[in-house]
Amino acid sequence: MKLANVCLVALFITGPLSTHAAELKLPREGWASWEVVAVDQAPANCCFDGWDPKSRNHATCRLDTNNQNMYSGDATTEKVRVYARFANGQVNRLKSFSADCPVKAESAIQDLGAVEADDSARWLAALLKQRGTAGKKSEGDGAMAALALHRGDYSRDQLTAFAKTDARTETRKDAVFWLSQSRGDEGASITSSVMFGDKEEEVRKHAAFALAQSDAARVGPDLIQLGNTDKVADVRSKAWFWLAQSGAQGAESAISAAMRKEPDEDVREQAIFALSQLPDDRSAKALIAAAEDQTLSREQRKKAVFWLSHSDSGEAIAYLDEVLARAAAL
Repeated sequence: MKLANVCLVALFITGPLSTHAAELKLPREGWASWEVVAVDQAPANCCFDGWDPKSRNHATCRLDTNNQNMYSGDATTEKVRVYARFANGQVNRLKSFSADCPVKAESAIQDLGAVEADDSARWLAALLKQRGTAGKKSEGDGAMAALALHRGDYSRDQLTAFAKTDARTETRKDAVFWLSQSRGDEGASITSSVMFGDKEEEVRKHAAFALAQSDAARVGPDLIQLGNTDKVADVRSKAWFWLAQSGAQGAESAISAAMRKEPDEDVREQAIFALSQLPDDRSAKALIAAAEDQTLSREQRKKAVFWLSHSDSGEAIAYLDEVLARAAAL
């Protein structure tokens, strides 16, 4: 499962970049762009009009604004183009798109041509390391997203270091998301290690979300393990939610087991809600099974009926009609 709709964002850096900037021959003012070889199966990100990505009405990306969205569908690209805007030698905006995506800027764009992926990744990593440690990052991060799309071991290793060892919570969360999005099974493996090993529950929860976006085979088993073993109740709740969202095989039985053996009442309640997040037909079947399960508490069964009432499934509607008929016959 991949996220289809990603807001375009800017990265703001407050200090000058000295590391490797000369190698890229970057300007002190205005826009510069360069092209790199993309990681395998890199999404062919470009802009579209409106808010419905299914319309696929691709539009020219306006570099100087943030109010456009990016969408790739199932399309992939072999080349990515990075766009950076400079003011007095400092980066104040950074974006990346598929190399063939049309763009427009309010000023001229200096084209640096093709650049080695490692050289570009080294420069992007320097950007991210120079960002201040105080406060939270801005919404999203253009540099991390761009770094994730670069082919090669260097970009992967930098993403891994950001995800595992960076002192900034938001940076670790951002890195683990892009690892899962861009690096296939390898990225899922690194994401999973962060999900089990990070000291902060916010990062573990975010890693569970990120892992659920992956197509890797480990998604289901790892989220089940997290739901059964994490020491924090809210992390366990999120594990069941994202397991259901992923639609992984075995989700129903794992979540149903948690409804019985989980010691925390709130987590048990969230597990019932998680059943409502399964794909439609599976959700209705699982909730009906919970509603009919006499080993569950009355409150749990009522919650299952409640979430069934929010379903558009024909099976759910038929079951609720049956329940009403039973009540009328009493």
